[in-house]
Amino acid sequence: MGSRGIKNWNSKIVRNIRSSLNLTEIQKGVLVGKILGDGSLISTLTGKSYRLQVEQKAEHKDYVLWTAGIFEDWVLTQPKYLQQHRSFRFRTISHYQLTEYREIFYPVGKKIIPKNIKEIFVDPISLAVWFMDDGSLSTSKKTITISTHSFSRDENRSLIDCLKRNFNLQVNLNWDSKGCRLYVPVSNINKFKELVFPYMHPNMVYKLPLTP
Repeated sequence: MGSRGIKNWNSKIVRNIRSSLNLTEIQKGVLVGKILGDGSLISTLTGKSYRLQVEQKAEHKDYVLWTAGIFEDWVLTQPKYLQQHRSFRFRTISHYQLTEYREIFYPVGKKIIPKNIKEIFVDPISLAVWFMDDGSLSTSKKTITISTHSFSRDENRSLIDCLKRNFNLQVNLNWDSKGCRLYVPVSNINKFKELVFPYMHPNMVYKLPLTP
C-alpha cells in the first residue's frame, strides 16, 4: 500500500484516485466472497456511496493484510489495530461499483442472497474467501460447515443450487441451535478442497480437514 498511509488526503486527490479505479476480476471475486462472509459495505457520511470494510480478529492479521493487498489501489490507509475489539480493520475508498454491489446484496438494508446469485457467484476465489470467513471444521474433523444462519431456508437453497451449477459441488442443509447452515458431505470434501485450496491464505488453511 506504499504511500497510501498518508493522512489528510485532499478531495481532489481522492477524486482522481476514485476516477482511476475499476474492479479487476480477482477483486470482484474476493468482493463477492467478502460480502457473503464477514465483509460489509458501509456508507459514506452522505449515504450516497459505499466502501468495503473488512475486520478480523488479531490472530488473522496476515489474512487481513492479504485482503487489503488485493484491494491495494483502493485502500488509502494501512489496516489498523482496534484495541477494543482486538481486531484489525481496513476500509476501501468509496466507489460507484461498490455501491452497485450494495444495491444488489442489501436492497432494503439487510443482506440477502439475490435472485441472480448464479450470475454473480462464479469464481472459486469467492468460495475460498467465503469459506475462510465463515467456514469451520465439523466436530468430526472430517468435513466442514459454512455459517449461513442469517439467510432464510430459501436463500440457503439458492446457494446450494448455485454451488451445484457453477462448481459442480454437492452441499446440503444442516441444522444447529442457531438455525440452518451449509454442510459439505464427506463425498464432496475432495472436490471442495480442490476448488478452494489454491486461494487459501496460509493463516486459514487450518479450517480444511487433513483427510477426506
